[in-house]
Amino acid sequence: MACLKLGSKSEVFHLSGLTWLCSTGLKPDVMIQVEDQSFHLHKFPLLSRSGYLETLFSKASETTCVAQLHDIPGGPETFLLVAKFCYGVRIEVTAENAVSLRCAAEYLQMSENYGDANLIYLTESFLSDHVFTNWDDSIKALECCEPKLLPLAEELHIVSRCIASLAVKACVEDTSLFNWPISLPEGTTTTTTFWNGIQTKATSENWWFNDVSSFLDFQMYKRFIKNVESRGVKADIIAASVTHYAKRNLPLLGCSRHSSTSSEEGTINGDDMYYSHEDQRSLLEEIVELLPSQERVTSTKFLLRLLRTSMVLHASAVTQENLEKKIGVQLDEAALEDLLIPNMGYSAETLYDIDSVQRILDHFMLTFDSSSSCYSNIAHPWLTESEREQLCLLMDCQKLSLEACTHAAQNERLPLRVIVQVLFFEQMRLRTSIAGWFFDSDSNNDDTSGKIPALELGHKKIANANVMMNGMRNRVYELEKECMSMKQDLDKLVKTKEGRNFFSKIFGLRFKTKTSPCGGSGKGGDEDALMTRETKN
Repeated sequence: MACLKLGSKSEVFHLSGLTWLCSTGLKPDVMIQVEDQSFHLHKFPLLSRSGYLETLFSKASETTCVAQLHDIPGGPETFLLVAKFCYGVRIEVTAENAVSLRCAAEYLQMSENYGDANLIYLTESFLSDHVFTNWDDSIKALECCEPKLLPLAEELHIVSRCIASLAVKACVEDTSLFNWPISLPEGTTTTTTFWNGIQTKATSENWWFNDVSSFLDFQMYKRFIKNVESRGVKADIIAASVTHYAKRNLPLLGCSRHSSTSSEEGTINGDDMYYSHEDQRSLLEEIVELLPSQERVTSTKFLLRLLRTSMVLHASAVTQENLEKKIGVQLDEAALEDLLIPNMGYSAETLYDIDSVQRILDHFMLTFDSSSSCYSNIAHPWLTESEREQLCLLMDCQKLSLEACTHAAQNERLPLRVIVQVLFFEQMRLRTSIAGWFFDSDSNNDDTSGKIPALELGHKKIANANVMMNGMRNRVYELEKECMSMKQDLDKLVKTKEGRNFFSKIFGLRFKTKTSPCGGSGKGGDEDALMTRETKN
């Protein structure tokens, strides 16, 4: 870690309780209060370096001037270093205190107008020449940007310059150009090579994941990853980094470094750090927004875990909808066990969240155009016939709805065995429905006051069967009426000659007149004629 040594005098400050005293032999004429600590100092060393203190003390008429600097960046620790610098006492400027010293110097107006090589110039040079050029020091500088320090650090562009320097280094594949990262993520492989006798190291392109996930809060990380993305880094690398950050900083996601315990209020991880559900919910929602918009760059398994966690944390509907859309686009990459999303509703009727899976399926179907040449003939063309049969074994044909049965019966892509099973069970349900209708109808005729709940009358299938049976009953009644009318007409036709001729033509009948013994017709032969039937050859 880079270090800048300033001053040459030995230590003259010592602490007594909450009071800092300067043992120079001269009586202090200035008392400065910073939060709960007070500093008894001298005017001349301070006024010769600080324009702010010169203006402040020039208006004071008391023998001992008193000033309050409660809002100085860095607090008492940083002001002690500033006081030592004004007295020429030895101090060290490092990546951990450089930002606070630079901000305090700006606050106290310690420019070159108040002495050469003043604190603004020295700290600015150290940041530019050492901190911003070094990966480790840039990380440490950002990590030390506490909330009270952050506004002025932003105004001086310290934060943006640190982030930009980190982004540039993350985009460089040859990490030997700058110092090695603080720590490497798990699974990162390194190789050692020699070039002109100089040892160098090379790692995979995710060498920076662990550092930015461990030492940057989300707002800093978000700005860093946006800067990296703007420099043309591939979307899959961005997605992998966001995934790594989420797994490390969302204990409820189930992938923290150590075991964790969870309750309705929050989560305690293996480092005894408490994370409230509200903080985790806010972080999860922002992580989902940070994921790349490109399709199939984020792991489907990770997206499903995010969705389950969002339901536990009661994330916003927009967040859950965003996740469901991302999953739906690449649902074909999901495993069955990943789709078993526990139902978190208080009035849950099912063990798993079926509605969410249904919405994911809807998004999945919308991603494929009906005119697409790849999927127009087959929703999986790479599956063999045996694989389709194994896949269909997971389907319970007895639980299919009427619409699903109709679709399955007309789907030529389904295996023949499945279609036969669907039709068989549908036929069985139809018979049961008809039998139940007859049984219910007979019971109503016998006892109109009692009803046997054999089948649920609201079921669509039963309603259709009732309509069909009523139609059949009316049709049978009409046919019976027609038959009675036809029978009456036939009886009339048989009694007439025209009727006999009509039947002889239709049924192949012959009618003969019985002759008298003399060979002639007797009187009234037509009346005594007998009808005999001859079968045609």
